[in-house]
Amino acid sequence: MEIVAKRDLLKDRYGNYYMVSYASKKSLTIVNAAMYHAFNQMLNEELVAKVKAKYPNDVACGKYFADLVHEQVKEMNRPGNPGNIYDIEDVKKEYDLHMKPLYDDSFHLS
Repeated sequence: MEIVAKRDLLKDRYGNYYMVSYASKKSLTIVNAAMYHAFNQMLNEELVAKVKAKYPNDVACGKYFADLVHEQVKEMNRPGNPGNIYDIEDVKKEYDLHMKPLYDDSFHLS
């Protein structure tokens, strides 16, 4: 199992997805995938325009980022697309996992 940072996803038993933000030989840093997307986009007019174009009515910010994860999963499940989705329990057998907390003062993902 070779997991690639900023490409592969992990899925837990509750259906939550995690982006691998950093990968070394035996260690992974993971973060909730919707939060990963949210913290890697600037809040500006371009983002507001994308959200307004996608949803006909007002929508909570989190909905947009959760939908980005849903779209990413759909793309990853299509044949020939890069990236894999791994069961987090299987990954734990081969890697040490470090989850980036959402309340961390230095929440920087790039």
